[in-house]
Amino acid sequence: MMIYLDHSATTPVDEAQKELILKLMYTDFGNPSSLHRLGVNSEKYIKKSRTQISKALNVNEKEILFTSGGTEANNFAIQGAVPKSKKGRIITSVFEHPSVLNCVEEMSKKGFDAYYVKVNTEGILDLDEFKSALNPETVLVTMMHVNNEIGTIQPIEEIGEIIHNYNRANNTKIVYHVDAVQSFGKIRLDVKKSYIDLMSFSAHKINGLKGSGGLYVREGISLIPLVYGGGQEKGLRPGTENIYGIASIGAATEGAFKDLEKHLEHVKILKSKMIEYLQENCDDFEVNGSIGDRVSPYILNVSFRGIKGEVLLHTLEMNSIYVSTGSACSSKKKSYSHVLKAMFHEDERLDGAIRISFSKQNTVEEILKASEIICKEVKALRSIIKRR
Repeated sequence: MMIYLDHSATTPVDEAQKELILKLMYTDFGNPSSLHRLGVNSEKYIKKSRTQISKALNVNEKEILFTSGGTEANNFAIQGAVPKSKKGRIITSVFEHPSVLNCVEEMSKKGFDAYYVKVNTEGILDLDEFKSALNPETVLVTMMHVNNEIGTIQPIEEIGEIIHNYNRANNTKIVYHVDAVQSFGKIRLDVKKSYIDLMSFSAHKINGLKGSGGLYVREGISLIPLVYGGGQEKGLRPGTENIYGIASIGAATEGAFKDLEKHLEHVKILKSKMIEYLQENCDDFEVNGSIGDRVSPYILNVSFRGIKGEVLLHTLEMNSIYVSTGSACSSKKKSYSHVLKAMFHEDERLDGAIRISFSKQNTVEEILKASEIICKEVKALRSIIKRR
């Protein structure tokens, strides 16, 4: 049987969405901007999705903006929220997704002062350094909620409170953006309590269609469009709407948030079962990051010393087990993970890392079987290496 353990890269579309997507393809296929009945029918799906997402986040429907996914949402937040006339400071961390790091780097080439906060060996942001990095010239803070490679949960609420208090004390207007692509629909986050101004999310991480995502934009926050065209999405994100993706992300959001705590407890069990099995049956392996409450149960990053992660990945693939060596957006690059390099300096540990990411759809039986095969293949690969 196939055991899919790469859900942080993408997830299969919910079976329940099949009928919805087929209806949009063949029946309600009109352009949402058209005035006739088919157009009006399509527009209803957009309104419904906006309602589903805003209800899940407990925000106003007007605060939801649709994008093509998490990468566009991150770029929109970073490039669209800062005043181009004021080349101030942008604060992020060394730990972010490439769509944030590369975007901030481009902004620095345009004159912005980019500051990268360090993390400790568990991948937790240094809050003291963050506080000291804030200054009157700061225009934007962009931080990831759950790290996509090791699952570290950053103190988003605490960071938001620090920014809020700094703004009040110094009469500044620092905008706070959170990349919640890996936590949206999986780990609850109160956007209001955390003083979040902008928050990115994606459909295909929660069993929706690829090519669809969104950005929560707090009322009062002004964005500059990245592209220009018609008046769709209040003129901020012009172009004919991806009605299939938009309807899908609404349905996926409603399903994910409905049983969020139930799914969370389920994957906690799956992760603990795998760690327990590996600890008892697999020598010389290490968990990268924390095992406690400060890491998402959906992600497990482990290193097997003496084994190349890529070799192990393909060996497991031959057993119909699918894992990753890191971010799907950068795993094809022949270099070490910037996330792990920020935490460790041991080449062997970096070389042998794989990312295992769980889902509500995985079973205990699958996890135990996968764990057994991982240990068996690691031992086999080590015996081959010893003979050479």
